[in-house]
Amino acid sequence: MAEAEYVLARKILKLANRIVSGRNTDIRDLGLTSSQADSLVYFVHNEGRSAVDLKDHLGVTHQTARGIVKRMAEKNLIEIRISEEDGRYRRIFVTEKGRSLYRQMEKNGAHTGNRLLTGMSPEEKQQFSSLISLALENMER
Repeated sequence: MAEAEYVLARKILKLANRIVSGRNTDIRDLGLTSSQADSLVYFVHNEGRSAVDLKDHLGVTHQTARGIVKRMAEKNLIEIRISEEDGRYRRIFVTEKGRSLYRQMEKNGAHTGNRLLTGMSPEEKQQFSSLISLALENMER
């Protein structure tokens, strides 16, 4: 049985590598790094948050988060505004250019997801999702 588990783990790793490779190609074509893409998604869903919030979300250092924010602002993907309540707090908002890239990322992600799930019935898709969630929970323990 250990051999079957090893083969399954290798298949999952191969699948993950293909998904990551496709994602990296897609975001590179958009002129983003993976950290910038992840940050853009975060700020689209969390407008007005700060680099400190991003640091916690990504699990990186404050200096790294500030660098990501700085480079994204230079690309005109986000706008940094000083908080009206606390002048030390820098709030981050996504620009129209950033929203446009986000919509393109969504399209690319949907394309990858559709390729991944092709040939599966709705029930199989739900079962696949449930099993992946269970496996992730197991690995986090």
